[in-house]
Amino acid sequence: MSGEPPVGPDRGRKAGLVLGAWLLLGVVSTLPYLQAQQYPPSGGSFTGALFYPDDFYQYASFAEQATRGAFLFSNKFDPEPHGPAFVNLEWWAAGRLGAIVDGWPLVGFPVLRIAAIGALLLAIARLLGAAGLEGAHLGWGMALVATGGGLGWLRYFQGAQGWRIPDVLMGLYPWHQTLSNVHFVVGTALLLWTIHLHLLWRQGRAPRWAWLAVAWILGLSRPYDLAALGPVVIGLAAWDAVETRQWKPAVRAASDLVWLAPLFAYYAFMVGGHPSFGGWGAQSGDLSPPRREFLMALGPAAVLILAGRRIGPATREATDVRRALILWCGALTTLLLVWTAPMAKQCLGLGAALLLWAAVVTPARRLAVAVFALSPTSAVVLWLAFHPGPSSFVPADSLAVTTMLHRACAPGQVTIAPTDLSLAVAALTPCHVALGHRLLTPRFKEAVVEGNRFYDAATPLEWRLMYLDRSNAEFVALPAGHGDWLGPSPPFERILARPSLELWQRSRPAFALAWKPETRGAHLP
Repeated sequence: MSGEPPVGPDRGRKAGLVLGAWLLLGVVSTLPYLQAQQYPPSGGSFTGALFYPDDFYQYASFAEQATRGAFLFSNKFDPEPHGPAFVNLEWWAAGRLGAIVDGWPLVGFPVLRIAAIGALLLAIARLLGAAGLEGAHLGWGMALVATGGGLGWLRYFQGAQGWRIPDVLMGLYPWHQTLSNVHFVVGTALLLWTIHLHLLWRQGRAPRWAWLAVAWILGLSRPYDLAALGPVVIGLAAWDAVETRQWKPAVRAASDLVWLAPLFAYYAFMVGGHPSFGGWGAQSGDLSPPRREFLMALGPAAVLILAGRRIGPATREATDVRRALILWCGALTTLLLVWTAPMAKQCLGLGAALLLWAAVVTPARRLAVAVFALSPTSAVVLWLAFHPGPSSFVPADSLAVTTMLHRACAPGQVTIAPTDLSLAVAALTPCHVALGHRLLTPRFKEAVVEGNRFYDAATPLEWRLMYLDRSNAEFVALPAGHGDWLGPSPPFERILARPSLELWQRSRPAFALAWKPETRGAHLP
């Protein structure tokens, strides 16, 4: 007989549990996308965003570059010439998947979302199993983490706006993350795996480089989630030092975070020093719900934790998981209480952390009840996913413009179009745009004012032509029948005419005006 231990029935059952959950959640979360694709409203086309289409188009603007082989990305919402400088492994992977299928940048996102759901569920099972959950207890624990929410359903039926309800439209819990935004689920999955591998390293069951490598992938995919990692690593090391009264090993363990310092330096440069990407910090503002709404969103999971108790043997493995969850929840709760504007995004992992903690401390006989008690908000989110808003669909004429630009536009060339169309152009074509995303468009507020003026029929022709030249525009989208906005002898020729839109292309090279070399941020008169 071989000396290797046989694969026991418990391991097989756990694998089957994860696969079954992956299949179920993958199918349920994909059905709204299939419905939107197959049954769009009259005259519209679905391009892949049930929620946050503006953010989705931002992600796709980078994935589109990856379909053409880029690894370093430019900001396609900046018409000023600049070199590529941005790295994001998630969007690069989505773009490369799209290139493999048919070269269309949006194809890779649903594939990546399904893969990330599987990775998320496996990490949940690993952490709950390490904490001592087995059999039906593990199954109900996974169900709680995958479907739990807060009292958002109540706030929704009370008439509160969706954006003000954290567990309905903010991605605070894994259920909404898997339905709405691949960026959320990728970040949460990578964070769970980083913490899990760090715990295995502490127990001598995994090499140090494993958790650091995944931490780097996390940092180059969704850096906000690193906000939880540092407190977990440092806190566990400090906990060890207090128990053993040996500080040197704890300091060495916490100092491993130094290997992540280049990530923070890189983002500090991008947000603070790069002229094209600085808007991420300067223009982000605070789009989060009021803090009091988080009491409703997080309260049920917190009550479960307070009503729980220690379950199973106090092994080092189980103790490490509990302590990591306590530190994770504590760090993000502190951020939630004291955040400044850009910090709200870093708290989105708090829902997953609380549900994991609740699953660990809730007895098996109560978990089934907890799953049903905490799932109504997830049902509301699913209903919303089956009823996406008009912004999730691109009108036929706008899609015709992007199709033409996909063929005609060279990388780096600039298109002037209304904001909604500009978002689609940046996502689906090689073009740069002058309007579009609130964070990536330099001087966003001023750009909106100038864009509105460009599309105002009362705007003088001279100003409109100066705007096109300052933007170095190669293409311009106009309302149908308004070619006269470009003058009696326009420097553009019409290349596409649709019932509501026309697309014009510059017929001769842009000429340099005397004020052209002025510094970035100059205003038109």
